[in-house]
Amino acid sequence: MTSFLIATVLLASMLFHPGHSTRVEVQFNAADQIIELAMRIDHSDLETALRKRYGRPLVAENMTDEDAAELIAPYLQQTLRINGQKLTDQSFTWIGWERKRVSTWVYAELSVSDLIAASSGKSDPQSSRIELTILTLLETEPELNHVVAVMHAGKTISTVTSKQKPKVTIPLTPPPPSQ
Repeated sequence: MTSFLIATVLLASMLFHPGHSTRVEVQFNAADQIIELAMRIDHSDLETALRKRYGRPLVAENMTDEDAAELIAPYLQQTLRINGQKLTDQSFTWIGWERKRVSTWVYAELSVSDLIAASSGKSDPQSSRIELTILTLLETEPELNHVVAVMHAGKTISTVTSKQKPKVTIPLTPPPPSQ
């Protein structure tokens, strides 16, 4: 009976141990040649990353829209990569944020038109997809996972990225018709 109780307590402590994760939703908008990105980040994780970046404590609940555009947007831009390349000011557009009780949703658009133009005319199947690397928060939370939902052709495919495997593939073309 004692070993059962100990095993139950250990299992419960593992299940209730707070984990760090974000929710990321991405979708390719073919008409505008952009990746629409939404990311939900816990305030404590965001504040830790911003404190490390800017060297001063920042409280998400006290930030204005202007603060978010000035502080969160550049951080997000610098922690995302497309096909291994850093995002330029031309390829990253801050859309905004929604502050909730314990988390924040941030929204951005990532332009891939230059990448698509450079690969047009090639028969390389790699050119029909983009590789997005998500390094956001990993410098302060190395065990963090990004739960990424890739929306494509009316379906959502979820995957988990991490510091060890930070990349997710985003299709740029519709899947072949089912037979």
